[in-house]
Amino acid sequence: MWFRLIAMLFCIVFFINGCNSLISQFFGTHKLRTFTMDEALEKGIGDADFVELTGAWKSGDYIVVPPRTGADKAILIFPLLSEKQMAAADAGEKVQPQFIGWTKEFSLDCDIENTCAPRLHGNVLGVVREMQRQKNKAHMLAANKYELSETVNYIEVGREPLAWYWNLLFVAGGIGFAFWIESRADKKRQMAGTAKNL
Repeated sequence: MWFRLIAMLFCIVFFINGCNSLISQFFGTHKLRTFTMDEALEKGIGDADFVELTGAWKSGDYIVVPPRTGADKAILIFPLLSEKQMAAADAGEKVQPQFIGWTKEFSLDCDIENTCAPRLHGNVLGVVREMQRQKNKAHMLAANKYELSETVNYIEVGREPLAWYWNLLFVAGGIGFAFWIESRADKKRQMAGTAKNL
């Protein structure tokens, strides 16, 4: 009885999450939205979860947060700046990054040569997503250059939302497993009724 209730609860969760993600991916917050850095700084990115920032600067500054356990991954954190912010930083002014990029997809060897996040101008694509609180060391970026904004957005660079077919699989799997559970329970009830009649 308890197994059936718990299993049905999981089916409902999978179904709702799959549906929500499918709708968001094509019509809502998971749909790719593109902003220039100036637009993003001036107007914000709203409720977008998957963004491309065009004309973004990586300043060359970064923080590497080492893994805490053997199963853990290191995190690379770096500011994303507009053209004006980059010019201000080059002039020795302190800037307030409103976008912080981070990723787990890098080699720790780059930290030896100081090449983990080289100075670069281009487009940045990723999912708006905060890292774990204990891993968020963005405040350790050079204090003489950066002052974190209270409305900072964290972007996991290079990551995309789960592909639509996986979300569809969650929906179909939730429905299919729920039907299987109910079918199995119905057969047990029928067998119990047959045994009583005998």
